[in-house]
Formats: sequence, C-alpha cells, structure tokens
Amino acid sequence: MSANLGHYPPNPAYGSGIFRRRISFSAWGNGIQVAVLDDFHEMSVALFVEGGVIADVHARMDRFPKTSCPGATAALGSLRGMPADGTPPSLTSDERGGQCTHLVDLARLGLSWMARGDRAQTVEVSLTDRDEARHQRLTVEVDGAVALEWVLHDEIIAEPVEHRGKSLFGGFTRWVQDRFSPAEADLWRIAQMAVFVARGRAYIVDGPQPRRVSEEPARQGACYSFSGAAFETAFDNTGYVRDMSEGFPPRFKAAQEYIKRGA
Repeated sequence: MSANLGHYPPNPAYGSGIFRRRISFSAWGNGIQVAVLDDFHEMSVALFVEGGVIADVHARMDRFPKTSCPGATAALGSLRGMPADGTPPSLTSDERGGQCTHLVDLARLGLSWMARGDRAQTVEVSLTDRDEARHQRLTVEVDGAVALEWVLHDEIIAEPVEHRGKSLFGGFTRWVQDRFSPAEADLWRIAQMAVFVARGRAYIVDGPQPRRVSEEPARQGACYSFSGAAFETAFDNTGYVRDMSEGFPPRFKAAQEYIKRGA
C-alpha cells in the first residue's frame, strides 16, 4: 500500500474498523517459513541456510494487490548466496525495485528469527482506523500475550509517553535498531509496517474497475510491480481485500482453503 492513494475512491466504512496483520514463523533444522496474512496479503517465504549463507529460498503468493505480483516470487531468488546472519538482506536500490517489499521483509524477519534460535511463533497486530481526532490504537501480541501497545496521532507515537513525539517514518528503523534488542526491534518494525499497510483501508483499492499501476507514477521503481515491464502492464486485482475487523479467520478454515488452492 502507498501513502498516496488519493486516486482511489474513499472507503465509506473507514473509521469504524480494525486492520489486522498476522505473521507466523515455523522453523525446522536449517530452514524457516514465514507467512503473512492481512487485509491485503496472503503470502509466505521459506528459507534454507547452509554454511552461514542463504542456500535456497522459495516464495508463494495466494492473495496480492497487483496482477504482476506473483512474478516477484522468482525474483526473490537473488537472495541465494547472501549471508544469513540475521541482518537485513543487502540489496541495492535497483535490486529492491525488482523485489516485493513484503517478501523481502518476511525473509529478513525469518533470518533474524533463525539467528536467535527462535522456532514456532505467531505475531498478531491490530490497528484501529483513525478516529475524528486522528488517533489510532495499536496492539502487538506474541503467541497471544501483549508485547506492544501504542496510541498514535497522525502516525506519531503519543503513548507510551517515554516515546511520545517519535514519528514512525523518517529514521525510524535506525532509531529502533539503536534502542532495542534485536527481538524487540523486530516487533517494532512489524508494527511500523502494519501502520504503513493499513493506510489502504481508507480507500476502495480493489473496486470493479481495476486501475493501471502506471496511474501512480510517483511510485515507479518502488517495488516489483512498479518496476520494469510490470509498471506499464500491471493492473489492480479486484475483490482481493478482506476486512478482518471482526477478527482473523479461524486457523483451521484458513488451512482448508489453502489446501483447496493446491498447497
């Protein structure tokens, strides 16, 4: 999702709902799978590590914003051979433009989890729509236990008071890395990304008349679907958004649907 979505019609239901994002980690031996589920995405990355480097990587997309997004699963292969020490994959600006932001983020999180020796774990984020005072409440739970609680005003932290005035964008990643342990820093960055993606809830981005990617020229080069040939040929997917204001779908139901799609 982008900060500049004004070319989409406003969502009349916005203001009374909740954005939800779940990231699930499942590690085994020398590998880990990281999956994300939210209003706009269902996708996963599996990483295999040997000799301190990424030996292999596979990605899957089941629900995504643009018609071109699945092409990014092959592009993620550029991570093979990179160090697997828990630091973010070192991609150049050109390489990042050819990647899916969310797949790379899942890969980064997976490497970080593996470096700490963490195994199965589920992180769930809930974020209320902005109210009339432009406030939002965010909660991050790890395996059902509350790990973070924020009150935001225009994407600036109002609570907890010790971090009041800190913007979630513009130097946030470096600030988090310098202040928190790697495990806690990951949760803060997961929360930041949830706030970014949730901006899309204010608009109808999957309407019956799909828009061309090229209608957002300011984003050219931002990710796989906004780069190369995709920028001129890709369209929005229609009907892909899932409003999870009432809660996440039951896990067993999600698993059954996953199987039906040919997992």
